Amino acid sequence: MSNSVSFKAKAHLLKLLGDELIGDDRLAIFELVKNAYDADATRVDVTLDVESSNPKIIVRDFDGCGMNRNTIIEKWMEIGTDSKRKENRKRSLKYRRMPLGEKGVGRLAVHKLGTELTVNTRADGHPECKIQIDWPSLISESNYIEETRVDIEELKEPEVFQDGETGTRIEINNLNNKVWTRGDIRRLKRLLTSLVSPFSGVSDFSVNLSVPGREKDIEDVLGAEDVLSKAIWRYDFLIDENAQFSFSYAFNPPSLFKELSPDSESAEDERLELIPPDKSEKAAREDKVKDNLLLVKPDMEGIGPISGTFYFYLRDRKILNAQGAYQDVKRYLDEQTGVRVYRDGIRVFNYGEIGDDWLDLNTTRINAPGRKIANNMVIASLDMDLERSSDLKEKTNREGFDENSTYKRFRWIILSALDKFYQLHFDHRESIREYIDGETKAAKKDPDARFTENIESIRGSLKKHGLEKEIGGKINQIESDYKQMRDVTLSSGIAGINLAVIFHEVERGVDELNAAIKRNDPQELLLNRSDHLSKLLEGFTPLLRRNEQKTFSIKALAKRVLSLSEHRFQHHEIIVSCPLLIDESPDFKVKGPFGLLQAALTNLVDNAIHWTKLKAEKEGNGYSPAIRLLTLTDWFKEGPALVVADNGPGFDISPDQAVLPFKTTRSAGMGLGLYYADKVMETIGGQLIVTTCEELDLPEAYSGAAVVMVFKGATE
Repeated sequence: MSNSVSFKAKAHLLKLLGDELIGDDRLAIFELVKNAYDADATRVDVTLDVESSNPKIIVRDFDGCGMNRNTIIEKWMEIGTDSKRKENRKRSLKYRRMPLGEKGVGRLAVHKLGTELTVNTRADGHPECKIQIDWPSLISESNYIEETRVDIEELKEPEVFQDGETGTRIEINNLNNKVWTRGDIRRLKRLLTSLVSPFSGVSDFSVNLSVPGREKDIEDVLGAEDVLSKAIWRYDFLIDENAQFSFSYAFNPPSLFKELSPDSESAEDERLELIPPDKSEKAAREDKVKDNLLLVKPDMEGIGPISGTFYFYLRDRKILNAQGAYQDVKRYLDEQTGVRVYRDGIRVFNYGEIGDDWLDLNTTRINAPGRKIANNMVIASLDMDLERSSDLKEKTNREGFDENSTYKRFRWIILSALDKFYQLHFDHRESIREYIDGETKAAKKDPDARFTENIESIRGSLKKHGLEKEIGGKINQIESDYKQMRDVTLSSGIAGINLAVIFHEVERGVDELNAAIKRNDPQELLLNRSDHLSKLLEGFTPLLRRNEQKTFSIKALAKRVLSLSEHRFQHHEIIVSCPLLIDESPDFKVKGPFGLLQAALTNLVDNAIHWTKLKAEKEGNGYSPAIRLLTLTDWFKEGPALVVADNGPGFDISPDQAVLPFKTTRSAGMGLGLYYADKVMETIGGQLIVTTCEELDLPEAYSGAAVVMVFKGATE
């Protein structure tokens, strides 16, 4: 025998929903303000009165639609109501706003704040209604939620809303938290100020905070406009629903840095190259576009158009001093930096809060401190359309989006748009660094001495924090490889190779690792930072070792590299030709380190694969990616050459820049491939030349880049 039974909900669940689903008091107030936005209010006044004999919080909206008796019964008192969900999720009548709340539990935020609630509300054409609730009594007098009873009084004379005014006023007494520190109040002020996007702005909605008796606690809180003008870079982008990408970039060095000039760049309706995805990001794409290098329309499904406004800063004291108000700007950056998210101009909490690095900018910067931006160096907003970003679902606890496949795609797209900024800003950032280094060069210690001091300081800090076992071995390896590179490059045997930029990167990384240990950063971040430094050195120390010299044919080298990449050629449908392998191009002998030359040639082929595939996606049907390896034995007076040619887009930077370290236009590229190949050729007395197929009189089918490995003293 079986019979159906119903679930029952204890009255205590009302308190649990309020206490557990809302993170803190600030967020609870934030929820009440969002409800006022949904009600088409033009203004919300929040009063935090914690100095009076009867501490209270008041949230009153102006010109909101308010509620009548039926609305209170059918919507406000129905927990989890679907009045803002599914087919009921419609734009408001007056300002055409999409509702921010949809779970039907936001009103329970009052539980987080206090035990006594008074609500006055009036809808147009109806009398003002008043509700008074003592939550502990209501819950204790009832066993189940459906047994709770609330009195709704229709007032004969209005108490709050006079002369036809409409809206809702909520007063909370007997506060759970009666002690608000200066920091708590300032954080609430910043949260309410940030509710409306400072960049796109919602002109029909504003929020005001008053703190009777505590006015001084918030009088010196800087507004965004006071700091945005001091940004070194501004970067704006727009990605439309068809995945078309437009951007504008501006470099604004401090006016006191006379030698540096402002600069700007912009483009419209381009295709955005995506950074290499991780497994979850790749899985979040539709099957038919999983391998695409470019952003495509299906990637925008459920997200809609995205506009981004980013202000970037360098926190160097010299730079902030040159801009004026060093302490004020630094304090603001300490409290307000981060990347916030807005939908219909209203903030999605808690993106961009202190300590919320949802894009992992800090972790990314660990591996490239001179090229990437940390979370405390950016003030940014991402703006979306609430209706068209419907697949980004807010968590019930109001702390961000559910991390579903749409969110993973959204985050990946933002990081890819940021990578475009990293490429644009690199030269300007280097110019600032060189300017500051030039000013202080005389006062600087010898790099070797500073490196040694930092290594010793790191060892002391590791011992103090009990991290010798976890990180000590890496530090020993970094020191050993660094000193080997210094010693060998200073010796006469390898005078032609210049790894100064790599040394500078390692020295800067050791400086930052030392500072990170002293700050007591998490162990995982310290390990990541030290591991990166170790790998950076490991990548270049083979250049300095006594590599085995042997004589081999260039044909054998080409055959080996092409065979290793064969599966990639097939997968990306790239046409590969190598006349050398079928004796249509002359072979020649080379004496040198086979392993290093194989790595160098592999880098060149990898670049050709990437750029031809990218062009194939941009141009679509009618273009077939092609790569050609051939030899030129009489073209260069220095000696015979091996050429890697393609029909890709070619280089959009000069040949001199192309072989510089960390200089790249490839999405998420390190900018070390061509630099490494150049240094390999230097070590054997050869030369790497970046040119075009046209310059080498190659067949017209190959109209893109040509990279040449010239071997001095090779024999046919």
